[in-house]
Amino acid sequence: MVGAIEIKNLRNIKKLRFEVPDRGVWLLTAGNGAGKTSLLACIRRIGYPNAFPIHFPNSLKSSRLDNHSEGSVTYEINGNSVEYAYRGERWTPRPRSNAHLLDRFGYPSVTYMGATGDRITPRPEDFEPRLVRAASRDIVSSANRIFDTQKFNNLRTVNLARGVGNDAFVLSVGSNPSTYHSEKHFILGELCVLKLLKLINSVQNNSMIIVDELEMALHPKAQVRLLEYLNEQAAQKRLTVIFSTHSVTLLKVADRKRIIYLDRQDDGEIKPIVGCYPTYAIGNISYDEETIPDGVGYVEDVFAKDIVSAFLDQFLDEKFPDPSVRPTIKVLPVGGFKEVVSFLDQNRSVLPSTCRQQALLDGDVSQETLVAWRANHNPRLAKFDRLAGHIAYLPWAPEVGMMNFIVGNLAGVEIALRTRFRDNQIRLGASVAGFDSTLAGSALRRSAKDAVERVIEYLCQRMGRTPDAVQDDLCREFAKASWQHYRPDLIPILVRLTG
Repeated sequence: MVGAIEIKNLRNIKKLRFEVPDRGVWLLTAGNGAGKTSLLACIRRIGYPNAFPIHFPNSLKSSRLDNHSEGSVTYEINGNSVEYAYRGERWTPRPRSNAHLLDRFGYPSVTYMGATGDRITPRPEDFEPRLVRAASRDIVSSANRIFDTQKFNNLRTVNLARGVGNDAFVLSVGSNPSTYHSEKHFILGELCVLKLLKLINSVQNNSMIIVDELEMALHPKAQVRLLEYLNEQAAQKRLTVIFSTHSVTLLKVADRKRIIYLDRQDDGEIKPIVGCYPTYAIGNISYDEETIPDGVGYVEDVFAKDIVSAFLDQFLDEKFPDPSVRPTIKVLPVGGFKEVVSFLDQNRSVLPSTCRQQALLDGDVSQETLVAWRANHNPRLAKFDRLAGHIAYLPWAPEVGMMNFIVGNLAGVEIALRTRFRDNQIRLGASVAGFDSTLAGSALRRSAKDAVERVIEYLCQRMGRTPDAVQDDLCREFAKASWQHYRPDLIPILVRLTG
């Protein structure tokens, strides 16, 4: 452990104990009021003495306004501690003799970067073209990479006469005579990233950088490329980067082990969850409209859900290798096929038009039921015809599709299951022996369901796992093994769901 910070009775925080993470890039996220901003200020204080006055200013007009007299921040390292509290006019350490403990956290510098629009615009009397210099090659190449452009090849810096080291970015736009765009012509995201690149380019090894919601000014693809860059730089320079974010994109693509979610408890205490699952964090930080998926598929039962979800993952992995642009699709079991269509009809007006909705019905509905309905002029066909653009049909009843493939590729399926379950003794022959592929209609479906149940029961006994878990694994192995075989039939269906 590098060290720990314990915050009590400060703003919205009743109590929060935070273990400062080791080197690398860490995403820090939380819902509103969970104390994320206050925590960042306390982390910043490790290397910046003015952090408390800047982030926790007391009112100069009344002792009853913005009073932090009940708050305390304790820093612990190697069994020793020092407490900071607001005592009268300033934040002071206790005991004073331990004020030096913050140096033991081991950071040569602690720098805070936020998404601010502060810009340096040279005045005519400050600007001297002869002082313009080419920007660092590392900054130029990194900026081009993050924003997927070549415009920063023309990036320059100029040191202004009104401040030692007060250099600004400019962009060369003409050479005869030389003309430039100042920082006021950069969009906010570009300027924020350039400042961050400049900082990382010059910062000492083993330093800490706090990045506070900088991604708000960036396109999602640029966010992902920035995270990749930060990971590389953190590894090369042994940096600790704490990236505060609400970005769903970043939470989706980040290493789960490096997501820290501040979870507010009912008693007011805030507990950090290190290694938080992205879906948990996203579900807690997003507004209701943000949690709506990009697409919803309605199916008849849980087995169909597991099958469709497994094939959907195969399709999405193939079509969207970049996880940052991968749509979020939910598959929901509803009931019988008539109930699925009715549910679809009702729900189309509830969810926004941006959410694609499709009923994914078992193949026998189109191959048998609808054929009979059309022959008999069944009035229920009207609803199916009206919703035709939102109804798709699987190439088979799920259990039938699985059993046909298993029986026809028994040796390969057994090898795949042995690998997944790490059991070289798996044999499916006895479990599938009763499946009769020569049957038709409901008799075929019943035979397939019985065989699937036997396979799941057999695997449960060998693995000592629940039927739900085994069924999910079985469906995923089936989809993986048979994707190329069923791909031509399934792609048109899944394209309609994902766009």
